[in-house]
Amino acid sequence: MRKPLIYIIFCFFLILLPPLTVGMNSTEKPEGTPWFRDWTILVGLVTRHRHVHINGGEYVEFNAIFLHYRTHWFGNIRSGFFHHFDKIVLPAFYYGFLGNHIAAAKFNMGLAPY
Repeated sequence: MRKPLIYIIFCFFLILLPPLTVGMNSTEKPEGTPWFRDWTILVGLVTRHRHVHINGGEYVEFNAIFLHYRTHWFGNIRSGFFHHFDKIVLPAFYYGFLGNHIAAAKFNMGLAPY
């Protein structure tokens, strides 16, 4: 059971590797896009998430091990890859699956990649 899972994950990253290594930055709409239309999609491997309270709001905090992100932030669509333990904090409400070790979720907030 472990070998097929490792092969599936390996093929998953091979499929995503070309667009991830280059990165992407494109503009769909003007910079005046309202903030509530921002979103982030995460797919990959993460550490166990935990719920934290920041300024009265509930957020999810986790470290990204191998994580592909695609975010709509300030009118631009950005794509990239976290390949080491980057700390990520996003809203607790999301669509999709955020498990203990795997993330495939869409958040209604733009991720600010640095």
